[in-house]
Amino acid sequence: MMHARLPVASYLPSLLIAIFYAVISVSLVADTHFWILLLCLCACVVRLFLYLGWYNHAPGKRTVNLLALLASVTLITTSENMDVLHIMVNLLLLACSLKLILLHRRRDFYQLVISGVFIVACGFIFYQSLAWSLFYISVFALLIMVLISAHTPAMKLSQQCKRALILVLQALPIAVLLFVFLPKVPPFWKMPEGHSGETGLSEYMTPGDIAGLTKSEKLAFTASFTGVVPAPQQRYWRAIVLEDFDGNSWFVSDTRRYASAQLQHMGKQFDPKVRGKPFRYEVISEPTQQRWLYALDTAIPASEAGRRDIQQGWNYQLTANQPLFSRFAYKVESFPDTKRDQGIASLDKQLNLHVPTQTNPQTQLWAKKLRARYSDNHAYADAIMMYFRENGFEYTLAPSAMLYDPVDSFLFNYKAGFCAHFASAMAYALRLAGIPARVVSGYQGGKQINDTTINVYQYDAHAWVEAWLDDSGWQTFDPTTQVAPSRITAGFEEAARFSGELTGEHPFTGLGHLEAFAFFRNLSAQMDFLWGKWFLGFNSEKQNAFFTQLLGELSPWKLSLLGVAIVLTILSALALYFLPNWRRKNYPLHYKLYMAATAQLYRQCHIERQKKSPGELLRTLEIQLSPIALTPFRVITAYFEYCEYGGPPVSAAEAKAASREFSKALKQHSR
Repeated sequence: MMHARLPVASYLPSLLIAIFYAVISVSLVADTHFWILLLCLCACVVRLFLYLGWYNHAPGKRTVNLLALLASVTLITTSENMDVLHIMVNLLLLACSLKLILLHRRRDFYQLVISGVFIVACGFIFYQSLAWSLFYISVFALLIMVLISAHTPAMKLSQQCKRALILVLQALPIAVLLFVFLPKVPPFWKMPEGHSGETGLSEYMTPGDIAGLTKSEKLAFTASFTGVVPAPQQRYWRAIVLEDFDGNSWFVSDTRRYASAQLQHMGKQFDPKVRGKPFRYEVISEPTQQRWLYALDTAIPASEAGRRDIQQGWNYQLTANQPLFSRFAYKVESFPDTKRDQGIASLDKQLNLHVPTQTNPQTQLWAKKLRARYSDNHAYADAIMMYFRENGFEYTLAPSAMLYDPVDSFLFNYKAGFCAHFASAMAYALRLAGIPARVVSGYQGGKQINDTTINVYQYDAHAWVEAWLDDSGWQTFDPTTQVAPSRITAGFEEAARFSGELTGEHPFTGLGHLEAFAFFRNLSAQMDFLWGKWFLGFNSEKQNAFFTQLLGELSPWKLSLLGVAIVLTILSALALYFLPNWRRKNYPLHYKLYMAATAQLYRQCHIERQKKSPGELLRTLEIQLSPIALTPFRVITAYFEYCEYGGPPVSAAEAKAASREFSKALKQHSR
């Protein structure tokens, strides 16, 4: 039976599985090669034509095998910038597309169903918002319906949909119980790290790179505050510290990596001495496939789980112990009044004084003259800020390409750029004057969706400068404020609208400023926040807190009793679902109607069937029943014979109506 050959034309399960793969492939368009998407859709069209009978035979194995060979070579040559996880998803979708074309046997059908479960799971990994989760639950229900249709071909499509929905709803309480009470253990394997382009930020920055993020409206992270929410000009979300400069681009320093690894190996952890009143908040970061986290200065983990899962860098940067392959929630306290002079001063100055001497000669000459005028470090930094403010610089989201000596081109030729241009030029000019400086990339601002919660999007990406001035430690300078102060005080959207350069270049850009659209967008953002906080952010720390609230002080025997209770609850639910079905035989409609009619004959007229065939019983009743009762019984008998043996067609609706008329007629007959 498992290897039985399937029909080609008019076989509904083959059409349904093709529809499933068409839907799932389109939903993964951002994570698959476009040509693989086209191949999958073409395979679905082939199945449609076969179902309709427009093609009599599927393509041969040799043709499909040759296509598989060419597609595999193409996948290898076009996946250079993809991580292993995305490559495997593309490979799986490619294989399923080819198998869909060669769907001949029941075994092939089951392979497509099982592979579909894995692809749906990948969709849950890639897209974790509430809307996408509901979508993939619906797609999974469609896959269950496809499986049901293969086993019950006589069942109506509406009944198959109902059965699939019932199965999903029955599984939902058990899934919730397992999610809440199953121990949150770390993964048994390490997922492959992706490229930084997936998160928007990167461990290297060429002026102009961050400007590309203005076209992305994806959520970067959400911060929920306990108490006071910082003002917009205080919302500098630190992510990556860039200390290496080659004259064109800024990089994360390899020396810093090596020093941090050595210090960690020696057991020396950075524990800054904080002061002042903190901002307390919880961050829910979107998946980035990277380790860096987001926080205001100066940040320290605010929970035991955070201190275990988060590393505090000597450059005041927070990083997770594992790459973020799903939403990651962590609690933080930030102390903005803390003096940032507690790192390794000698290493900080060594890394942040290096300047390349073979590039940007105009900037070197300009910095030398400016330094001669301002010997004081603070005055020199203020002079650079004033230079941006008084020399006609412009803030633009579409800066010109500056391929050679980019700092010279920006400062003296174009005088128009994004935040990275201003930060790069200022940090370089500070280093030329012997002042340690570095670039910090992260996000600035964010959209407040309620009194305590801020959503930060990719278009909020920003870069600024940190400089070590005398004995005051690292000081923050944002030269962008000199040419676009509204970028900081009112947010990126306001600055972009003021300059006429809006995010997301599509026909519906303007809808975001309509009051009704803004209301639903804010409502969606709040629902996503609650989804991320209570479901995706339900980690081991929150689970332990829930157990403590439920059981009091935790002990092994309490946890054992809880585990036994959960197992018994699940077994009870399964018994409730399936035992009634085991006890009750599921007869088809025509059999139920006919057996009910013969049972009524015995109860009210004392007429037994006595193993007569339906035709023989009907001929017997022609002399015992009145025409009022005989006519509907004749319809019930005709429906039974049609379903069992064929013959003149009788609809189920006619049979049901006849059953009701027969019951009424027998009641009158018995009186």
